[in-house]
Amino acid sequence: MPSKLDEIPWARRLKLRHLEVFLAVHETGSLTSAAVHLHMTQPALSHWLADAEEAVGRPLFLRLRRLTLTPEGEVFRAHAARMLGDVERTDADLKAVRAGLQGRLHVGTGLPRVLLPRAIARLHESRPGIFVSVSEAPLPQLLEMLAKREIDMIIGALAAQARASGFAVEPLLVDSVQVVARRQHPCLQQPATWESTLQYPWILPPVGAVMRSALDAAFAAQHLAPPIPCVEANSSVRVQLLHEERNYLSILSASEVLLYRSQGVLDNLRLFPVIPSPDIGAIWEEERGSELVSHFLEALRTQAQVEALEVSR
Repeated sequence: MPSKLDEIPWARRLKLRHLEVFLAVHETGSLTSAAVHLHMTQPALSHWLADAEEAVGRPLFLRLRRLTLTPEGEVFRAHAARMLGDVERTDADLKAVRAGLQGRLHVGTGLPRVLLPRAIARLHESRPGIFVSVSEAPLPQLLEMLAKREIDMIIGALAAQARASGFAVEPLLVDSVQVVARRQHPCLQQPATWESTLQYPWILPPVGAVMRSALDAAFAAQHLAPPIPCVEANSSVRVQLLHEERNYLSILSASEVLLYRSQGVLDNLRLFPVIPSPDIGAIWEEERGSELVSHFLEALRTQAQVEALEVSR
């Protein structure tokens, strides 16, 4: 019985080296830089690239001042990144098996303290031999990593970009954005208003972050210009700065506030209306969903139910 690959002329001709050379040229924009990056001579690299284009049957690059992808090259780029990502993941999984582990799970998140830690612990209760790697990054970068198969799943805010990504998404926690301060802050000693908060220094996520956009929209709804931060930082740095004696204000998700409030670190201001935020949920590639991903989804669902009850109290 003939193989389906026999009907694809380039399928048996292309090698991983072709993909590696192609992506290096795309990322650097020149043959010279790509050759240096791959520790090859430029003639050798040119040969590999020409061979890849001959196998595909179409040019992959436009030879301009900087090499740019043709439409065929754009298609080839996405698949090349995924194939090389699969090779790296397969190698890691094989090494994990040899080391006695039951598998490797790579998770990306922009909310490292929400849902994820206790879900990992819950997963290890039933499957202690699983190695879990966590990468922190903004959502656009995480979606790119998922597309390249560098991670198995994302735990984060299900903003419009996530829902339009083409990946499977599952809401797990209803969330909101909370304005927070250290316990001794004046805004927690007496009723605060949106306008009164503007007299204090703010620590905010970078422009474009989901929570930052939600805060800006909340101030606009009150016909006020949004605060201009004195510091832009991720949530861990924001919380550390809130420990200081200066009267900073910042924002965290409702789930994060629950964690830090129980530790006596900070509290949220009672501002109305509540600032809506996208649900927190899981994002993954359904077509390649592994058994390990399914097990972790179950752990996430169970933990989400527990944390939803805690938030509602």
